[in-house]
Amino acid sequence: MDENEERRQVLLHNLATHAGPARGRLRLSLPNAASLAGLAPEALETIESGSDGTFSLAVLTQLALFLGLSELGLPRPPPPGMR
Repeated sequence: MDENEERRQVLLHNLATHAGPARGRLRLSLPNAASLAGLAPEALETIESGSDGTFSLAVLTQLALFLGLSELGLPRPPPPGMR
């Protein structure tokens, strides 16, 4: 497995764990979040369920950043003074 595929798998796993809660914090429904991210609702649902679709690393990274997550799909720490 090459480095990009390994990173894609890690990102997909992290999105399965953190995308739904991040979307909830943004108060976006699945259809609204998918529309704003340029995805079909079914595609976002597939990502959130952890199913391995045909999504590229670029698409998964863009979704993570859109949801306020890091490039690896992990929650960002709160800014200093907000803890």
